[in-house]
Parts: sequence; structure tokens; C-alpha cells
Amino acid sequence: MSSVKLIFVLGRKWRVPAKHGDVPNAYVKADKEAELGIFLRLPRGMVIPEDVRKRLGVAIDSELVLELLKDLYGLKQAGRLWNQLLHKTLIKLGFAQSLTDMCVYYSRRGGVLVVLGVYVDDLLVTGMEQQAVDAFFGELTELSIKDLGPASKFLGMRVSYNEDEGYDLDQELAIKEMLREHGMASAHSVRTPIGAESNEIDEASDELLPTSGGDGVVTVRKIQSLVGSLICMARCTRPDIAYAVHKPSRRTHSPTMSD
Repeated sequence: MSSVKLIFVLGRKWRVPAKHGDVPNAYVKADKEAELGIFLRLPRGMVIPEDVRKRLGVAIDSELVLELLKDLYGLKQAGRLWNQLLHKTLIKLGFAQSLTDMCVYYSRRGGVLVVLGVYVDDLLVTGMEQQAVDAFFGELTELSIKDLGPASKFLGMRVSYNEDEGYDLDQELAIKEMLREHGMASAHSVRTPIGAESNEIDEASDELLPTSGGDGVVTVRKIQSLVGSLICMARCTRPDIAYAVHKPSRRTHSPTMSD
């Protein structure tokens, strides 16, 4: 997330709004490892021409299987193969990978720096000149990358850009969805994220939360899910709640009723 914010800062400094790129069906663009054989049964309704069956020496379709040649969603190596393809393509275009963040690439051509952030199949690009950023999208034709224009939503954050004031990031929609999911859609907001009484050192209660339960029952999994969502929001756009979120995160492995 720090690298994403850095790209936004550079976009503001250079007055070139960061652009959002998306690669549709990214995983199926990569080739499967040649040494790994994956075979599939024929899908229902698929008919193999008789001349093809004769050439293969089989009599009926049920004796045939298909060999997978490309990567496929659901394979455990799908993400790695896609990342290798994207990395190889970017290196071929003259980009170098950052030593401090493997998801950041940069390129300098004629003194013009272009910086790229990668999150699976979502790309965030800015540069010292708008023309260089536009040229980047034109060079990635083999991956069929979609230019979504200046970033308006990225990794669950709503992004707005003003030429005078710079970037504004918020997660209002994600927060409302989280409240709805945990039955707090009607909860009232407060001015401070934690009360003074919560700063006292407390001991863990002996009464542990249940591991399972029906609707309305607070379970270990629900607490872990809620705290995880809050940690993500604290890191992205709400650093003011970081301490308040830290308190319940101390015992997420074994939360108690007092938590």
C-alpha cells in the first residue's frame, strides 16, 4: 500500500494523474509449464469429428482426453505463471524491477521516468510526461491491457484527483459494506475511535468466544474477519484508527468475551 501511495504522490508531483490499467482474463494468457502434463475429460456436448478420431486411433469420444496448453483459473500455479509472463514482458519493454518492492517497476527513456505498480492484474502507472504513460499502454498490446483512464477506484479505494489539491482517497463504500456484513449498518458514528477506559491494561477473560454459531452469534471467525478488515482500512486510508484496531488484534488467535 505504501508503494501505491507513492505512485499517487509522484503523479501529483509531476502533474500526470496515475492511470489504471486492467488485464482481462489475465491468468489464461500465460502458457502452462511444458513439463507438466494436465489432461481433461471432454466437456459434455463436445463432439470430435470422425476423421479426427480415426487419425488418433480411437472409436468413441469417451476414449479421448484434452491436454491443457494454456494456464487456467483454479490451477495452484496460475498466479505464478501470470506474474512470470508480466515480468518477462515488462523487462522486454525496458522496465526494471524495484529492489525494495517486487511489485514496482520503473523505466527511464530519454530522461523521462515512468513508474508502474502491479497488483495481480491491476496496474497503476504514472510518469514525468503524459505522453510516456500513454505510450506504455500502447506497447502492451500482446497482453490486451485495458486503459481505464485516470484511476478512480483502486484496491477498494475511491480515488479523486484535483489539479490544485492533489489526491483524495477514501473507503466509504468498503466501510459501509463491512458494517452491513457484520450487522452494524445502523450503528452511529463517534468522534473518537476508542474510549479512555479502553486504554487501561486488561487481562484476557476466561470465557472464550465460540468457534461456530448461527446468525447473530459472535464467533472467533467473525471477530478475525472484522479485525482483518479494520487493519486493512487502517493501513490504507484510516491511520487514525490504527491504535484502536491494535487493541483487539492482540488476541485474535483466541478472542474472549471481553474483547
